[in-house]
Amino acid sequence: MGHALLWAVKDSWHLTSLQPLVLALAIGLALLYVRRFAVWGRRWLTVCILGYWVLATPIGSELLAGPFVYGQQRIASAADAAGAQAVVVLGGGINTHESEGLALSDLNTSALRVIEGVRVYRLLGDPLFIVSGGNTSRVDPPRPEGEALRRAAIELGVPPSRILTDNASMTTYEQARTMSRLLPEHGISRFVLVTSPIHMPRSMVVFRSAGLDPIPSSSPLRGDPDELFWTLIPSRESLTVSDSAIYECAARVYYWWRGWLKTPLASPARP
Repeated sequence: MGHALLWAVKDSWHLTSLQPLVLALAIGLALLYVRRFAVWGRRWLTVCILGYWVLATPIGSELLAGPFVYGQQRIASAADAAGAQAVVVLGGGINTHESEGLALSDLNTSALRVIEGVRVYRLLGDPLFIVSGGNTSRVDPPRPEGEALRRAAIELGVPPSRILTDNASMTTYEQARTMSRLLPEHGISRFVLVTSPIHMPRSMVVFRSAGLDPIPSSSPLRGDPDELFWTLIPSRESLTVSDSAIYECAARVYYWWRGWLKTPLASPARP
């Protein structure tokens, strides 16, 4: 029950979903209909609308994400990878669309992770390319995120024979445990870890607690900016960045509570 509730919260209670917005507006509307609380209703609605507006602007999202992405690094040359033998790309969620027994998946922000992974792959020559992500959409039959990442990498030019796919891991914790087993099995001791800049700090801690020592290369925070980047005009992409930062705050608290940021996940075999 608790696990199902956790996934329901992860799926639905985001800035980019309707549930929190509708609830916030409903609370304000209810307050307006109670005379003694009408002033508070107006204040509540003002704060909610202004808050969403700021978080949906490039400036607001950059300020919110800033503490997470400060100091993040990207591999610029093969020398930066210090002899890495593989590139590991962590999935960040996909959307699966189903109808008439057919289904398609879109990568959302995971697309930027694949693009960064392929960029690093090309820099390193021909390393092993590993993608990780389970059935995060929880559809039946399963459509693992790893398969969607694999197809995208092939489309960008990575040979299928060089791709390994983890289709089981549902969380960063599980991805680290899986890699602590998978990498030694293929004789890999050094690898580049690719994920979003907001997700990277937690990923590095969790992977290191699993006995691994990844070389980080963060994907871009957003797609190529246009001339409106530093304006106060709201955009869906900026709201998504803010949503990711807020989600990461909650995830860090949850991982700390579970002890996953300090306690080793497993004792991986050493190559």
